[in-house]
Amino acid sequence: MKSIIPLFTLLPLFVSPLALAKPDYEISLGTLHGQLRFSPEAFAVKPGSSIRLNFENSDEMIHNLILAKGDGKTINRLAESALKLGEKGMEMGFVPKDSSILASIGLVQPGKKASVEFTAPKEIGDYPYVCTFPGHSLTMRGLMKVVADPDSVDLSPVKEVSASTTPRNGVIEVGDDPRVIRVHVAGIDSGRSIAVGLPGGANYLFDAEKLMIRTGWTGGFINVMRDRRGRGGGLCAILGDKFQVGTSEFPLRTGSPDKNPKTRFSGYSRKGNPTFIYEVNGVRIEQTATGRPAKKGLTLGFRATEPKSDLFYLIDAKNVIVSTTAGKWHSDKGYVQVPAKEASEFFISIEQK
Repeated sequence: MKSIIPLFTLLPLFVSPLALAKPDYEISLGTLHGQLRFSPEAFAVKPGSSIRLNFENSDEMIHNLILAKGDGKTINRLAESALKLGEKGMEMGFVPKDSSILASIGLVQPGKKASVEFTAPKEIGDYPYVCTFPGHSLTMRGLMKVVADPDSVDLSPVKEVSASTTPRNGVIEVGDDPRVIRVHVAGIDSGRSIAVGLPGGANYLFDAEKLMIRTGWTGGFINVMRDRRGRGGGLCAILGDKFQVGTSEFPLRTGSPDKNPKTRFSGYSRKGNPTFIYEVNGVRIEQTATGRPAKKGLTLGFRATEPKSDLFYLIDAKNVIVSTTAGKWHSDKGYVQVPAKEASEFFISIEQK
C-alpha cells in the first residue's frame, strides 16, 4: 500500500562534533514486524560517549524515533505533543519541539533506513526512546542506559507469564502482546464483536456488523466465564472503566455523510495489533486502533485504497475531544471530512472529556 509521504526526515539534535570520526558506539535498532515494538528495546553506553544510532524499519508501517531525557510521563507528553501537530505532523516527522529531546530520527518509510549521531549525556541514568507516530507510542518504547560499565548491564527482555490460556475464573489478561477474541457483550454489541486488549491497559470492542468501535475501556480486559469455550458466542463481561468514543453505526462513509454506505466486512489480522479490513461503497479500508498514553481515548488509523471521493467519519461530539492528521474536524456537523487525495493514510484521535 502506498504511503502518503515517499521520503523520510532526519531531525538530529546534539550532533557529535566528531561526526566524521568513528563513534564510540554504533547501535542498530529495528522493529518487530506488525507488533509496534522496537528491537532491541534497550542498549547501554558510557557517559559522554559518541553514538551513531542506525534505525532500520523492517515493518509495513511508518515509524520515527525520539530519544529524550525524562521518564514515562515525558514520553507521554511527547506523544501527545506529536499528535497535536495535526496536519503539520507528517511534514515535521511527528517530532515536536521539546527541550527534553536529545536526538531524533523523523519518519522512516517501510523497508528504509536512517541514522543520527549524538553525544550521550554525562549523567548516569535511563533515557527513554519512543516512536511518536500516531498510535504507536503506547508500546513502541525502549531505554538507552547510560552506565559506567555497559558490558555488565543485563539487556535481556523481561519474560512475562503467558496469557494464552483462559484462567478458571474466566478472566482474560493482556501481557506484552495484544489479545483478540470474538465475543458477545449483552446490551452493547450486535453479536458480531471482537474485543481487543492492548498492552498498557487500553481496550476496545469492534462491531464487525456495524463496522464501528462500540466502546473503549481501561484497566482489566474481559471475563468470558459465561462463554466456557472462550471462543465467542456467549455473553461476556467487560472489566475496567469504560469510556466514550462517540462513534455511530457505519461511521466511515464516502461521498456523503448522510447516507448509510454499502459495506462488506472481510476479516482481520490476528498477528500483533489487529487490522480490520472492510469495504465502504467499494473502497477497501484497513483500520487499526491504539490507546492514548494516560488518556481515556483511542487513536484510529485508516488506510483507504484509491477513494474517488471524500471520506467522512461520523462522531458524536458531545463528550469527546477529536483531532485528525488529515482533513478537518467539523464539530458542528459531527464528522471528520478527509479529502480523497489525503485519505491513503490518516489518523483520528478521540478522547473522552
